[in-house]
Amino acid sequence: MRSRKKSVGELISSFVFFFVGLLALIHGKSLILSEEYLTAVLLYLAGGLSFIAAFRFQVQNLIDRYRAKK
Repeated sequence: MRSRKKSVGELISSFVFFFVGLLALIHGKSLILSEEYLTAVLLYLAGGLSFIAAFRFQVQNLIDRYRAKK
């Protein structure tokens, strides 16, 4: 496992994934309060996946370490 330098595009996309996920989670909470449950659940799912995608390089490193131990 070697470390590689991230490009500017990868850093920008991670930044966008992070904030879009955060905004989706915040908006999902407001939908829960206005009793739009189905839309809120779908927005929570999309926001959570986007938030996780912001950390995709760290997740890949964890998976690589796990596979290396086996």
